[in-house]
Amino acid sequence: MPKKTYYTGFDILRFLAAVWVMNFHYFLGLSGALSWYRYGNLGVPLFFIISGFVISQSIKDNDLKKFAKSRFIRLFPLFWIICTFTYIFTLLMPNGNPVHLSEYLVSMTMLGDKFGAVFNLPRLVDPVYWTLSVELLFYIAIAGFIYFFKWKNIRFFLWGWLTISILSFIVHVDQSFIFKTLLVRHASYFVFGATLSLIALKDALTKNQKISDYALLILTAIYSTVISYKALPPYFVPHPYDGNIVAAFHIVFFALAIFMVWVSKYLQSEKSRRVCAIIGGITYPLYLSHQTIGMILIDYFKNYGTYAIRGAITVVFMITISYFIYLQDKKIRKWLKAKL
Repeated sequence: MPKKTYYTGFDILRFLAAVWVMNFHYFLGLSGALSWYRYGNLGVPLFFIISGFVISQSIKDNDLKKFAKSRFIRLFPLFWIICTFTYIFTLLMPNGNPVHLSEYLVSMTMLGDKFGAVFNLPRLVDPVYWTLSVELLFYIAIAGFIYFFKWKNIRFFLWGWLTISILSFIVHVDQSFIFKTLLVRHASYFVFGATLSLIALKDALTKNQKISDYALLILTAIYSTVISYKALPPYFVPHPYDGNIVAAFHIVFFALAIFMVWVSKYLQSEKSRRVCAIIGGITYPLYLSHQTIGMILIDYFKNYGTYAIRGAITVVFMITISYFIYLQDKKIRKWLKAKL
C-alpha cells in the first residue's frame, strides 16, 4: 500500500504565517511607512486556508469520534496550560495588566471571543485567541454536517457556506452576531482550503463533481480577493495602498497553497517529514504564547536597547521557547492518546 501523502509544505507555510503574525504584533507601531510586517495579520487567513485543507483530509479518514478525540488532544491541553501560564505571568509582572478572573475563565473555553460578546467581557488572556473560536466553530460545523449528511455531500456544505457568506455581504448583515457566528468573514478561506483538499485527494467521482470542485476553487479565490477590501478591519494607521496590497496578498496566498500541495510530493523523505513536523509543531505554542507574553517582555526591558532590538530578541526567544514547549506537548499528547 503506498505511503499516505503528508503535506509537509503546509507545515512550512503554517510556521511562516505564525512568525509573520508575531512580527505584526511586535512591530506594527514601529513605523507608519510600508513594511513587510505591516501586513502580518494576513497570516491568519492563511491559517484558515491551511485548516480547511488539513481538517477536510482528517475528518474524511477518521470517524467523528476519532476526529473529536484527536482535535481535543491536539488543541485543548496545551491551550489550557499556556492560557493559565500567560494569565499567571500577567499577574506576576509589574507591567502585566492582567484580565479579570472571569475573563480568564471565559478564555479557557476557547470560545472566549463569542462568550465575551454575550456576557460583555471584552478582553481575552491573549488577544489572538479570537482565531481559536473561529477554528473551533469550523470544526463543529463540518463535523456536524458530516454526521448528519455524510462526507459524500460535503460539496453542499462548502457551496452553501460560501453562498451564505456572499449573501450576508450583499444584504449588509455581515456584522450581526448570528452571521459573525456563521463566520461569514472567514468562510471563503476555509472553503478554499477544503476544496483544494478535495482536488488533491481526487475525491470527485463524476465529471460534474470535478467541474464543481474547480469552479468552487476559482470562485472562492476571486470572492475572497474582492471582499478583502471590506471584510478585513482597517489598520490602526491607514495607508492608501493597504486595500490593493491586501488583495494582492490574497492572490499570492491561494497560489502558495496550491504550490505547497505540489511541492509536498517532493518532501516525503523521513528527514524532510521529521523536520517539517518539528517546524509545524512549533507553530501552535508560538501562536498561543507570543502576543501577551512577548509584548510584556518588550515593554519590561524598555531601558535596554532600542525597540527594534528588543523586538528581534523576543522573536528569537519566543521561537526557542516554543520549540521546547512542543517537545513537552508531544509527550503529553502521547500520554493522553494512551489514556483515551
